[in-house]
Amino acid sequence: MIVLGLEGTAHTVSAGIIDEERILSTVSSTYVSGNGGIHPREAAVHHSDKIVPIIREALSKAGISMNDVDLISFSRGPGLGPCLRVVGTAARSLALKFDRKIVGVNHPLGHVEIGRRLGKMSDPIVLYVSGGNTQVLAHSNGRYRVMGETMDIGLGNMLDKFARDIGIGFPGGPKIEEMARDGKKLLDLPYSVKGMDTSFSGIYTAAKAYLGKGESVEDVSYSIQETAFSMLVEVLERALYYFNKREILLAGGVAANGRLRDMLSSMAQDNGVDIYLTDRKYCMDNGAMIAQAGMLMYQNGEHHSIDETTVDQRFRIDQVETPWIRSSDDAVDRMKGAESKIFLDTYFDRDIVLKKRLQKSYRVAGMDSRLRKERTRNEAATLIRLNEAGIRVPKVYDVDGYNFEIKMEHINGVTMRSFLRSGNDGVDKVSELAGMVSRMHSMGISHGDLTTNNIIVSDSVYLIDTSLSRLSTGDEDLATDLFLLFESFKSNHSDRPELPKHFWENYKKSFPDYQRVSDVLEAIEKRRRYV
Repeated sequence: MIVLGLEGTAHTVSAGIIDEERILSTVSSTYVSGNGGIHPREAAVHHSDKIVPIIREALSKAGISMNDVDLISFSRGPGLGPCLRVVGTAARSLALKFDRKIVGVNHPLGHVEIGRRLGKMSDPIVLYVSGGNTQVLAHSNGRYRVMGETMDIGLGNMLDKFARDIGIGFPGGPKIEEMARDGKKLLDLPYSVKGMDTSFSGIYTAAKAYLGKGESVEDVSYSIQETAFSMLVEVLERALYYFNKREILLAGGVAANGRLRDMLSSMAQDNGVDIYLTDRKYCMDNGAMIAQAGMLMYQNGEHHSIDETTVDQRFRIDQVETPWIRSSDDAVDRMKGAESKIFLDTYFDRDIVLKKRLQKSYRVAGMDSRLRKERTRNEAATLIRLNEAGIRVPKVYDVDGYNFEIKMEHINGVTMRSFLRSGNDGVDKVSELAGMVSRMHSMGISHGDLTTNNIIVSDSVYLIDTSLSRLSTGDEDLATDLFLLFESFKSNHSDRPELPKHFWENYKKSFPDYQRVSDVLEAIEKRRRYV
């Protein structure tokens, strides 16, 4: 089967041709503006000028004609509307002229599937990092699920914005990477991780401020990379343990960055899992990736009528059925997590767990030590406060902030994720959880990583792992707790749509300021990257 793939979501227009065994050709042209940014209409004009010559060149390099092509696939979205429409029009024209089947492809899915093909991976956790996208993906229940993503700006866009500020043309990432190699001083930038979600706008603002204070562009570039990439590797490792996957795939334009690749390789080695860093040629937007995803869709019974090929600027990967993946769903080893290792022990005749926060080889030493110390002390302080308020959490018996250890009560139970996925009804437990969270929020305390993997179901419901919590917080952090929990329900328990509604109804009964938090939650959902 021979597939022609057409890509054109943003700055690059590309044609790729593949069959089941080989990538036959890929030809691309990239629009570059005078001041480094992407002007959608100008990019679309570039695409319309280049797409026919590019298709002809791709066919020539593959040694075939359009008569040999069996399927046409194109990037349906997400992306810039004018660019998407150029490629969509070209794909429809070819499908009609040559009477060929046509498939509209989700752009991130193309990045994932070309990486899976090249790396011979079966069911990886995916870090997908590009200009407009920063996502952690895991396949579950028939689709890729977005386990974490940027809450504001994509990492690639942040790097490009910073590059424009210092007079670097588009794309800015490679030049920032080059300057970062000469950086020596790690500046304190916001390290913003909430569960498996990230935020990069604070890094951008702080980086600009450092330049205004006279810090060198090399040190600022170095600090941006070390901070932002450490955040990404941390959330990816958390997702790895959340799903107990044994493969990691790095995809997207920013995946070409050498420092990010080194950090991910270090993390994978420490965890004993396989990793594939997509060939740099295929990290960038290309037609072959669209052809690969289109071929898999077609082989699994999907093709579109012309009327179904309208573009979708906000087309999410978790809207696409992907039956060709066989997801693993092994039990999670609760004796080791992304950040800590758990040892069962006794303490004055009590059954306890000793939780030791692990050193991370991918982070620079100073940052790693600071984060481990902060999170050890923060977790202990939050557990003590919640326990004093009668909220069910493990009792803390001893804290060693210098060795990053906590001795705490052993709660014999299973995670709520495992409990719900084992077929239990769980409605009463979700109701109990809602009451606990509302009481915690009434105290002005946020959990910081409120997912069904950080809730233990025993005789009662217990909250655990409060290392990202905040003891004095505002509505933003409280709403983020709910956002993370609802996303956890959606990603892991998609067959139980009543659970978020049930939680919310019981939360409202116990928390008088729920409407204010609800308004902030709605704002968070609107501003996050739905791509």
